[in-house]
Amino acid sequence: MSARDPLRIVPLGGLGEFGLNCLVIERGDDAVAIDCGVMFPEEHMMGVDRVLPDLDYLRALGDRLKGVVLTHGHEDHIGALPYILPELTAPVFATPFTAALLERKLEEYPTASDALIEIYDPRDRWRLGGLEIEALRVTHSIVDACAVAVRAGGDLVLHTGDFKLDPDPIDGQTTDLERFRELGDEGIRLLLSDSTNVEVPGTTKPESQIPSFLRPIFANTAGRIYVTTFASHIHRIQNVVTLCREFGRSIAFVGRSMEANAALGTRTGHLRIPGDMLLSSRDAEKLPREKVCFVVTGSQGEPGSALSRIALLRMGELEVAPGDAVIFSSRAIPGNDKAIAAVVNQLFRTGAEVYDTRVANVHVSGHACRDELRAMIELTRPQYFVPLHGEYRNLVHHTRLAIETGLARERCFTLVDGEILALADGEAARVGTVDVGRVLVDGRGVGDVDEAVLRDRRHLAEDGVVTVILAVKRQTGEIVEGPDFVVRGLASPDEEAEAFEEARRVVRARVAEMGPAAVADLAELQEEVRLATRRFFRRRFGRRPLVVPYVMEL
Repeated sequence: MSARDPLRIVPLGGLGEFGLNCLVIERGDDAVAIDCGVMFPEEHMMGVDRVLPDLDYLRALGDRLKGVVLTHGHEDHIGALPYILPELTAPVFATPFTAALLERKLEEYPTASDALIEIYDPRDRWRLGGLEIEALRVTHSIVDACAVAVRAGGDLVLHTGDFKLDPDPIDGQTTDLERFRELGDEGIRLLLSDSTNVEVPGTTKPESQIPSFLRPIFANTAGRIYVTTFASHIHRIQNVVTLCREFGRSIAFVGRSMEANAALGTRTGHLRIPGDMLLSSRDAEKLPREKVCFVVTGSQGEPGSALSRIALLRMGELEVAPGDAVIFSSRAIPGNDKAIAAVVNQLFRTGAEVYDTRVANVHVSGHACRDELRAMIELTRPQYFVPLHGEYRNLVHHTRLAIETGLARERCFTLVDGEILALADGEAARVGTVDVGRVLVDGRGVGDVDEAVLRDRRHLAEDGVVTVILAVKRQTGEIVEGPDFVVRGLASPDEEAEAFEEARRVVRARVAEMGPAAVADLAELQEEVRLATRRFFRRRFGRRPLVVPYVMEL
């Protein structure tokens, strides 16, 4: 590494969308990746399970990549690691709880289970080649979250990760404002800061207020209480434990991830539950309804989750009934609104009372609002600024906020995925782009689904599919059987016999117009049958079904 080498910032995801968070900081022969997350599929991504950032750039770094540093354990920051770790030799650095979450995740991916995971704590400092890494504690909606500072030569870059300035966290572990200020005194060349809540004025309410928000619900509920939240939100679960103890309720966890994370949090010391309060769901079912609280998965309306099955009365004795309360103590991830609404409607049909953020204070965010983001900029006093983590409008609003604090406009860079920012000789500039994109995971297939497949799936959902079956003589092109139509998602032939008889005439006429040479070309024959059928359905039904021709040559 030469003193002349620029320090390069290469975002591979998370700038222009929520999720896919992954950013590379590199200088010369040394590079470090900060986070490596997924995004949950958008509504138009039919059948897709999750979305990864295109990590070809990370692969291409080879031995230059000295490590992957994780800021915290949310899926949008660690979820892509199982898919890339088998191809990396670099270690992963994580706080204890984040490491425990990752290790449990990697158990499901045998090819990635041998990854080297190094544990770090807040205020630890270590070297990765010519880069020095320092961790700073921040508060967030998951325990053990950190910001990351990277030093290279005379440059200091600060990456906040996801954070809020909670003055009263329930574990007493506040954001390390003293160290942030000290780094500001040292001189921060570039601040990269979370933009999630930049559009929300004021400050984020502290997690310690959750008991006061939920206490009236506990006091006024005569039946069971069901609470759903993110399974990784150990502080929220701890608050529910506190209320259960106050109101004499036992607690039980339902749902695989909720049970696993509660056990993990207890093992790492982040979650404290008196032994006489914690019951298995089976034992809790036997208690009087006013004596139990279930903490369940399903806050996003996921089909098959514990809450969805409970709402549909598909979990045996674990049913919801009049007099019960269901609390959605979480935010809705964009795109999940319809699924959540369906579960809420079903819960109301059971006679239960449902509380979510539309009708009650049952949740507080884990991200800094506008005043806190301003405070972070003023505390650290960076020379240059780049907003992270958000859709493009969030990045623009955060850039404008930085300018309001006094940063010169030319020192603020609203980057998007793939844009490279270089720091050299005390100056920053855009210096080009790298190829980035999204890789879709569908079942066991990674990258098998592309835009053409999604387009076909949307096509099938909106307009149906028609299979055309016919047999022709190869030599003459004469149709000897068919065409017959197998239709899905449109009116059936039985209901539209006349229309389908007309379709047969249309296809037969088109084949008759083709010369023997064209009929002998099976690909051309199938294409002409497809086009004739599609034109007919568009004219007759006003629909554009996916047409699949099946031609047998005799």
